[in-house]
Amino acid sequence: MSQLKYIKIMLPVIPAIIAVAATSQNYSSQNFYKHFTGSLDTSMSISMDMFSQNGKISGFYYYFFPDPGNEGNIRYGKTIPIEGSITGNSVVINEFSNYGSSFNGTFDNGNSISGTWQRRQNEKAIPFMLKENYSDGSTPFTCYSMSDQKYIKNEDRITRNSPKAKINLVLLYPDLPPDSPLKETLDKTITNFLFDETVGFSSPQMILENLAADFFNSYFTITDGLETPSSRALFHWEKNISMNICYNENNIISLKIEKTAYTGGPHSITMTEYFVCDLGQRKRLTLDDVFRENSRVHINMILNEKLRKMNGILPVEDLSETGFFMDYIECTDNFYINKDGIGFYYNLYHIASYSSGPTEIFIPFSEIQTLLKANNPLSWIDASVKIQKKQPY
Repeated sequence: MSQLKYIKIMLPVIPAIIAVAATSQNYSSQNFYKHFTGSLDTSMSISMDMFSQNGKISGFYYYFFPDPGNEGNIRYGKTIPIEGSITGNSVVINEFSNYGSSFNGTFDNGNSISGTWQRRQNEKAIPFMLKENYSDGSTPFTCYSMSDQKYIKNEDRITRNSPKAKINLVLLYPDLPPDSPLKETLDKTITNFLFDETVGFSSPQMILENLAADFFNSYFTITDGLETPSSRALFHWEKNISMNICYNENNIISLKIEKTAYTGGPHSITMTEYFVCDLGQRKRLTLDDVFRENSRVHINMILNEKLRKMNGILPVEDLSETGFFMDYIECTDNFYINKDGIGFYYNLYHIASYSSGPTEIFIPFSEIQTLLKANNPLSWIDASVKIQKKQPY
């Protein structure tokens, strides 16, 4: 067959091949973040933030719908955590807080998902449609990732169980203009937490490369010249860094960075840092940007009351006698914001010992609405604190 005749035969087939490739794309091998909006059935709207890493889904969603009989009033459901998986272009999304409820759908060209939502396996399946959308004051993010491992240098024979250092890095970085003041703030905040100092860099990928280089250099420095260790586990190092998004709407970005390190010893150490950015003011928000002056006293009272309730501590008991370092905790600048309220996060050893773990205290906006500044940047609060009905399906 001549080359010209072969081309003529293949030309009509090429578009079909491209179409098949597009519909059968393997999204489970991609790491990405997407902000979706869409509908559930014909009466409810959905906002969903989805992060996928190696086919594993995490994120959250909430629904809202017009108040029956009063179309001008919108009722909002609470923020619902999700987890799930992607196989090829098929998606299964489970509601973390409501066992049995799930979305089952299919990716369409990577920017939309359609399928059905079901509260229970034997109940009616409700159609849903989601489409990637950033028109509600949200920001697109690019996912950068790196995984690597290196074995100890002075091993005569490398085996699967040889001492090694492993690193897994995932960085979600907002797509901001290079000259944006907010980008400069983010760069400083991220590097200061990840490197314990402000480090200059030209791209998010360089952050990952520098983190990996520092980690492996430290490993080789510590293990250099050592004979094959008798306690091999002490020389298995591991470092994991991940990012996630707590809120991304109304020109507010609420980010979470988590780093876990094991360099020998009885256990690993995990540290979590939250930071909230205002795209309108192009800066990182502080508590003073959100709350009225002198309101921290009232916030502290709420935090202590919730802490005691969470741990079953009576008002007459001292916190210091129940595993905490002090008798009265204060609000921390390590906080996140979502549609429903504000969460305060206390890392290991901040207010309690390692055995007690980190402490997270969440306060709904409905409990602190009177403490907010009149012109605070959280424009959606008035709507979100309205009476919320139970999920109707």
